[in-house]
Amino acid sequence: MQRLNYPAIIVAGTAYWLIQAVWYTVLSAQWIAASGVNPADAPKGGAAMAIPFVGSFVCDVIVAWALAWVLTRTGRTTALAGAVSGAALSIGFLATGLLTNYLFEGRPRALFYINAGCALIGMAVAGAIVGAWQKRKASIA
Repeated sequence: MQRLNYPAIIVAGTAYWLIQAVWYTVLSAQWIAASGVNPADAPKGGAAMAIPFVGSFVCDVIVAWALAWVLTRTGRTTALAGAVSGAALSIGFLATGLLTNYLFEGRPRALFYINAGCALIGMAVAGAIVGAWQKRKASIA
């Protein structure tokens, strides 16, 4: 059985985090409108501003670790298999959980599409990275 490749996990988590940064920058106006967040209420500098960025990075690395764990246990060791697995897990677990919450909370469909879409792409890319960059057991020559 393969072992987890921690450099791949860090790279995959970082890639996911960067995807989120670009995604929410490009869709910021739509996200603000759908979420009802008032930009004037956002923290202005300092530790309060850093907490969401650092916290989301830690969460993205944890997602990459979980993807790597699943992929190594199932023997899915290609970029395509990793991307498909990441997308399937995103739809099967994350999107369905978000949608359930959003339905009961009465949140707008646009917010679901923005948030779930980002997770779908981010997890597919992270899955591709950890799927392709597997650590192999050392062979004795």
